[in-house]
Amino acid sequence: MTAARIAVATDFSEAARRAFGPAASLARRFRSELYAVHLAQVPPAVIAPWPEIGPYLLPEEAFDDVEARLKEVVAGERAFEGLRVTPRVVRGEVVEALSDFLAEEAIDLLVVASHGHSGVKRFLLGSFVERILRSAPCPVLVMRADGGEAGTAAGGALGAAGGGISGAPGALPGDFAPRRILAPHDFSPSSRAALLQAGAWARAFGATARLLFVAEEGASLYGYAARMEGSFKEYLEKVQAQAMDRFRRILLEEWKGIDGDGGTVSGDPVEEILKDAASFGADLIVLGTHTRTGLARFFLGSVTQKTVQRSARPVLVVRGS
Repeated sequence: MTAARIAVATDFSEAARRAFGPAASLARRFRSELYAVHLAQVPPAVIAPWPEIGPYLLPEEAFDDVEARLKEVVAGERAFEGLRVTPRVVRGEVVEALSDFLAEEAIDLLVVASHGHSGVKRFLLGSFVERILRSAPCPVLVMRADGGEAGTAAGGALGAAGGGISGAPGALPGDFAPRRILAPHDFSPSSRAALLQAGAWARAFGATARLLFVAEEGASLYGYAARMEGSFKEYLEKVQAQAMDRFRRILLEEWKGIDGDGGTVSGDPVEEILKDAASFGADLIVLGTHTRTGLARFFLGSVTQKTVQRSARPVLVVRGS
């Protein structure tokens, strides 16, 4: 695994600081350039209040305070001690401006902190993290900012490299070194990209890794209906057996040298991923994502996004084809 350039996003909240330690820890391990990035979202009404007249630009002075504050945050952050961190204010109307920055600067990894939202609050407000997951050109490491179970669930990863969350003398906050990596895999192109990343992270950290295939009963029913061979239970067992055969080949070939295994279950993908992560003791989940928009996203949702919302464990999201 290589990560020559890493970016960590901040909105100046205390919650966003949850991402600083892991980003700094990874930058030290891979000797990466590290950017601390703030998205200064400019309201559309400011960019073009009267479309018939045309847009006008904000004066540079409007961003001076933001840039000064970001420099102050970087200079005062203990997790960044000993690192050269470049503060960058990205100006734009939408999250896609940040994605453009990531592409232009050839960023290899973005680290962000996220709250878990659900129901009406999520529907009305949306989520910065969900939007960046759909548009980021690089993998995104999502750390839960609200603590809760995360302190326990991610304790192995966050404490392994010097006891970063333990308060040990000399430890830096949020040191990040995953030791048990879960890689859910459904053999799709997007999942394939995540499989490769999971293997690379496992090698980089000497971690134990686990492949997981979830036979979604609703989706499997269509495959069964097209064949109608034996019972539905027998069909599910056959699908899972085929997945295990493919996992064995992956472990012998693509994951050769990695301490890994594989497993299959049937049920709801999100529920089973979270359940397996808990039983395996995963301190990192690696998932692929499609780039859906509009009605497809509204109706179908995303296993990856729902897992990110609910997981107390760090999730590495890898964009597939």
